[in-house]
Amino acid sequence: MRIGLHLHPNYQSLAKPLQAITDFLISKNQQVILPASVAQLSGELSSAVKFLADEKIPKAVDAMFSIGGDGTFLGASRLMAKTDKPVLGIHTGGLGFLADVSLENFEERIADFLSGNYKIEQRSVLGAQLIFPQKMESFFAFNDFVIDKGNVPNMIKVRTYVDNHYFNTYRADGLIIATPTGSTAYSLSAGGPIIAPDLNVIVIAPICPHSLSARPVVLADSQTIRVDCSELNSDVSLIVDGQIRVPLQQSEKIEIRRADFTLKVIRFKGDNFFQTLRTKMNWGLDARGN
Repeated sequence: MRIGLHLHPNYQSLAKPLQAITDFLISKNQQVILPASVAQLSGELSSAVKFLADEKIPKAVDAMFSIGGDGTFLGASRLMAKTDKPVLGIHTGGLGFLADVSLENFEERIADFLSGNYKIEQRSVLGAQLIFPQKMESFFAFNDFVIDKGNVPNMIKVRTYVDNHYFNTYRADGLIIATPTGSTAYSLSAGGPIIAPDLNVIVIAPICPHSLSARPVVLADSQTIRVDCSELNSDVSLIVDGQIRVPLQQSEKIEIRRADFTLKVIRFKGDNFFQTLRTKMNWGLDARGN
């Protein structure tokens, strides 16, 4: 099997765990492929590791392992988005919702994967089309799209429609439109609900709204959300998964709907969203922390 490895941008700090993971995969007769951008690490890795240009890796591999945190996992997912190939997250820091294999159990988990002892979770993805007077740009998000006010000192007005019906004009610091996966990310910190990842819904969560009546809303993911950009000033941007910023200056509208593909996440026996949630949120603990 050909396994691609996607690394946290600060990959220099990952030399030791990267070596351990590559050595283990090679010991299991797997081909390991790394991006050419990290070829400077080649002296610390097995000579059996292969380096390819980043854009060539998705077609060359059978699965992608991300090494970092949830942000690194999202970057790996972006590369693999439309390939129909699975992604596994190995976290190198705190517990993640997406990258939940640890450096302590990666050998056991990878062995399970290679023996077929795993399952695939299908996570929904959102697609956005930005309409400009002379062009259209498309993006997709696994966590969320955020209408961000940038350096504007005052609140912005975000006029929204659902299935071409006027919905609400949010006066707020911004607006989050999230998948169930993204409900535990920025949307959660903005007061949005926690959504089980297998539900077919979209969350709209305003950021610090002016009105207390502007509450988070859950919609069916069969619906289309439209944002009128005509009243937004030049500093406002669309942020994709917290990683890509797209200025909305000159844009006319944004249309957001469920994408026609899903993200395939590798999971194992015993993995449980609610267990991860309890650990992450410190729920269910008594006075002794048990």
